Amino acid sequence: MTKGYPIPLAALDDRLGWVGTSGSGKTYNASAGVEMLLAAGQRAIIPDPLGVWWGLALRDTGPRPSVWRERKQLVIFGGPHGDIPLVEGAGALIGETVATMTESVVLDLSDLGTKAAERRFMLAFLTALYRHASREPVHVIFDEADLWAPQMVLDKDGEALKLKGMMEQIVRRGRIKGFIPWLITQRPAVVSKDVLSQVDGLIAFTLTSSQDRDALGAWIEGQADRAQGREILASLPSLQIGTGVVWVPRRGVLTTSDFPKKTTFDSSRTPARGERRETRDIKPLNLEGLRGKLDALEADAKANDPKSLKAEIARLTRELTAAQRAVGAPPKPVTVVANADAIAAARAEGERAGMTIGIARAQAALKNLRVDAPTAPTPTGAKPATKAPAVTASPAPPAPTFEGGSASLSGPQRQMLGAIAWWKHMGHENPSKPQVAAICGWKVTSGHLKNVAGGLRSAGLIDYPSAGQFRLTETGEAAAPAPDTSVDFHDALRSTLTGPQRMVFDALLEKGDTMSRQELAIACGWEPTSGHVKNVLGSLRTLEIIDYPAAGQVALQSWAANK
Repeated sequence: MTKGYPIPLAALDDRLGWVGTSGSGKTYNASAGVEMLLAAGQRAIIPDPLGVWWGLALRDTGPRPSVWRERKQLVIFGGPHGDIPLVEGAGALIGETVATMTESVVLDLSDLGTKAAERRFMLAFLTALYRHASREPVHVIFDEADLWAPQMVLDKDGEALKLKGMMEQIVRRGRIKGFIPWLITQRPAVVSKDVLSQVDGLIAFTLTSSQDRDALGAWIEGQADRAQGREILASLPSLQIGTGVVWVPRRGVLTTSDFPKKTTFDSSRTPARGERRETRDIKPLNLEGLRGKLDALEADAKANDPKSLKAEIARLTRELTAAQRAVGAPPKPVTVVANADAIAAARAEGERAGMTIGIARAQAALKNLRVDAPTAPTPTGAKPATKAPAVTASPAPPAPTFEGGSASLSGPQRQMLGAIAWWKHMGHENPSKPQVAAICGWKVTSGHLKNVAGGLRSAGLIDYPSAGQFRLTETGEAAAPAPDTSVDFHDALRSTLTGPQRMVFDALLEKGDTMSRQELAIACGWEPTSGHVKNVLGSLRTLEIIDYPAAGQVALQSWAANK
């Protein structure tokens, strides 16, 4: 434990805001707090956009060349000191993995290249982390918090707004999932007020900007009288490096203190003019299995990128044309014949196949993660930590399949008859157009559904008991392929939805009642005013899966809820 540290260990379990100008000591002294957490056997997850937190893995041995790694406590993803690489497309996989690890984690994002890539990774990572959280207490240290939860978001429908919504979810409601967030920033004025206002305690170092001091005013005035608040704010510009105001009202802590030197290597230190940057070598942990899986994931992401595929097709076409010319044969044009429904069906099938492959790879990768990373030693007198359960990835639910049936039917006709037969098995003899379209994976508004139904009715295989409903005739029931009765109703419906649509569907299904748009958005980790929410709800309403029973209210239609 760091001697003379001015924040009690109990107060480190509060949501804390660390603010101060660059070089004032906020990151250094926050990492000293993390040292105390690790020494007490607690976990920390540290997304690191600056690449400066890896020093927690080393004891500071001064001029002596031998340094040892606290390999029992810390795993580093990414960066030059990482145990395994970190790639942009692996955010969800790493988030699900970290959620059930017993070790603390540093995520070095500094090699991702762009802020947009960092945001995309963080959105996928935090979403998976929140969804798969074990509910055991874990500190999440957000350095440069203004990157993840800015006050002003320019791309209103982009990743930045979704990430901000996810941050609000973790900071405001993450306690139920076990999250204890710390926010570190040199510009409190540009951090979302909805996020910064949630902290339980404030550790303020040198702040020279009046805008940044004003940003703390509202929080301070809620904890003290105005005179006391003005006194605190007025002291911030003149604080020396390493000196900070520590204010944790619920713990009765209000002091201005000098923070002591930490015990791990200071990898965040900026060298003085003419001074060489000091660095240390770290022997990486042996996690080759997961490293290989992440490399494969990155390769798959590139291989399935639409732009890359288009370029590859163009290259192969050019080579084919050149080869034909070389042998004197006239080049044959490449003709692509497609229709919207065929493309949609192929895309849905491809997504299901791709997800199945990805889940298998993720499961194999997760088995390798803790092979050479033993758990942290249990502090004297502390209760031994229970072993985290093995990660089980949640595959996309299976769609019902249809076997047999009349050989004279076309593929779409067999599919539609099978869907109606499946609905009958589920207790709905007269399924509606949306119900049948959902199981077939077709758009309810497409002409394809109407055309296939018309052909089946002309053949005497189905009938229309009422407007917008279908029923098998006796002949149609005999000709229909046998439905896969092992598939659960809701799983079958979920298999036809996109990822965001499934999130809304699951939230409404779990609630079992009407939800407000705001409540629903928060449950999905989205910004309530985002255009993304409107688009997802609009698509589900077009499918007639949800309805708006009142202004601002959303509910599953009775057939989708299977009531």
